[in-house]
Amino acid sequence: MKQRIKTILFLLLFLISLTSSVTALEIKSESITKIPDDISANIIGMRVYKELAYIMNANGKYIIINLTDGDISSFKIDSANKILDFDVVLGKIIYLDDQGMLGGHAFPKWSKGPYKDVCQIEACDQGLILSGGNNSYFLSKNATTSIELPEINFALPVNNGFIWSMSLDKEKHWQANLYDCFGNLMGNVYKFSEYFEPTNIEIGPNGIEGEMLISATEGAVRTLALIGNNGRMFWKINGPQKVCARDVGFDQMDDLIVLDRNTDGDIVISRWKFTIPEG
Repeated sequence: MKQRIKTILFLLLFLISLTSSVTALEIKSESITKIPDDISANIIGMRVYKELAYIMNANGKYIIINLTDGDISSFKIDSANKILDFDVVLGKIIYLDDQGMLGGHAFPKWSKGPYKDVCQIEACDQGLILSGGNNSYFLSKNATTSIELPEINFALPVNNGFIWSMSLDKEKHWQANLYDCFGNLMGNVYKFSEYFEPTNIEIGPNGIEGEMLISATEGAVRTLALIGNNGRMFWKINGPQKVCARDVGFDQMDDLIVLDRNTDGDIVISRWKFTIPEG
């Protein structure tokens, strides 16, 4: 009995230590602007590059929002196919369509596809990751062929050729791992509590120092957690209502940029600033 009480106390102290930095955070939300209806109707996601937010719909229409003044510019991808996902490389769009083909700002040597059973695209300093289904691929900058990444279902590249991923360990507990770009496991970075039983897991984007953002549904609540490569969870918060894939990002000041719905049901873009109270 005494041992059981000690175990319970240890678990409580452990959980408190994990959440102490989270509960100390204060979040200030600043609304930037409403997303136009022709974009929000079939919205597929958002990418943040410096102080610009790129938001696209499945028809290839996209807008660029200046996060400083809310100014909006409109554009259209020249593609007859539906767009599944996109990324921004030095301010230029690279995308994946519903035929598994690459388009936009892709390196000339890359095969345009088709890439089977993928739906996500992630650019990094070393090349490109395609994932989201049963297959994952890495295309280095000057590659003419792709490298298959077996058993990596979640793939988020970070600088210097490393890849964040999520997996279940032998006890069926979730863990955050780092791989190299050839699919070799470099290390188990963070182990979640056995009580972490998420659904709707998404990873990314990276924080400004390579941290991994994890979005998940826990019970009826959507949560966001930031994991560092030092094995620390920096914070965990209740996230905005889910409106599409890739509805969160970081600006160059490391503030969180989110897509959410207002009281009228419109999709709006906001900036969440984190502060730690004094005292």
